[in-house]
Amino acid sequence: MHEADLDDERFDAPEAPGLDVVLRGLSMTGSDEDTLAVSGPMFDGLYEYHRRRLLLGREPA
Repeated sequence: MHEADLDDERFDAPEAPGLDVVLRGLSMTGSDEDTLAVSGPMFDGLYEYHRRRLLLGREPA
């Protein structure tokens, strides 16, 4: 998230540009509340995916 938000190349996050585009696009189509309503579950899903990947030591199914 840091890299998508700040673009300071502090972290190697190749997914940052895509995440940035998705969030900017969402912010263009609705209110801040709409963006939060959609992006909250999206970030929850990303977090859960990576949590399981770390616990399993592999990509989750």
